[in-house]
Amino acid sequence: MLKNVCVKILALISLFSLAFSVRAQESGTLKIISYNIWNGFEKQQDRKDKFSDWMRKEQPDIVALQELVDFKQADLAQLAKTYGHTYTVLLKEQGYPVGISSRYPIRLVKAQVDQFWHGMLHVKIKNLDLIVTHLSPFSWKYRLGEARQIVEYVKNNRLDSCIIMGDLNAYSPLDAIWLETQSVLKTNLAKWDQEHPQYGNMNGSRFDYRVLSTFLAAGFDDCIGRYVFPEIKRASYPAATLYNWKWGDSRLAGVSERLDYILLSDPLASHVKQVEVHNGPALEGISDHYPVSVVIDQLEK
Repeated sequence: MLKNVCVKILALISLFSLAFSVRAQESGTLKIISYNIWNGFEKQQDRKDKFSDWMRKEQPDIVALQELVDFKQADLAQLAKTYGHTYTVLLKEQGYPVGISSRYPIRLVKAQVDQFWHGMLHVKIKNLDLIVTHLSPFSWKYRLGEARQIVEYVKNNRLDSCIIMGDLNAYSPLDAIWLETQSVLKTNLAKWDQEHPQYGNMNGSRFDYRVLSTFLAAGFDDCIGRYVFPEIKRASYPAATLYNWKWGDSRLAGVSERLDYILLSDPLASHVKQVEVHNGPALEGISDHYPVSVVIDQLEK
């Protein structure tokens, strides 16, 4: 009798799981996350485990990763398996690689390192062209050159359903009203530029918006900038972890900025269902950045 009851319970659980899976597929959405994982978790297993736990909770369909330091292709594949992704591509195995994982097959289109600070990775997933990059952390002029290269590449290859994502180390004009009040941040950046005259993150004494404006002028949509309010909720850097602070430390707001983006080409902009910058206590202890996510309708049914 007990054996029969157990069998029935297991059957009901299986049916529930199947129904949940079917509902998820029928929802017709794709959840995309971009995350800079700070020097490949610096080989700290607790950070990696916390990352995997969060990813399993979020259940993304596509994940773009930056700073996969010391990762080999096999390492990325192993990490992706911890949150249910079977397919992965790593741009390179030296320096600061970018990579991507997905629950759907990935076709590598282009992996370019030359003329980029860290590189540009172009893959095809379903009917989407996805470009993952990590622009220069030191020079707005170099970033501008990278942005122009990407825009030209998109144009020349007629990538109509395209998503550009990653740590762009740049500012959106949609953040200007908030950003221009960040006096502590501005002072810190100006001091860094003075100490490193060969570079320059500030455009003179001003925040630079030309890099993101290059993407916007090419028809890409900054959906996080359009939908997330108040603006402080857009902050993707720094996490309190960077300074060994606790979440909620009053100093954090004064140095907050948005460096991480998921930009959608014009045909995709109207398909946005949800956007979020996951800045909160649950993400402390993983990276110096917070992840960003977008949920869109699938164009391919």
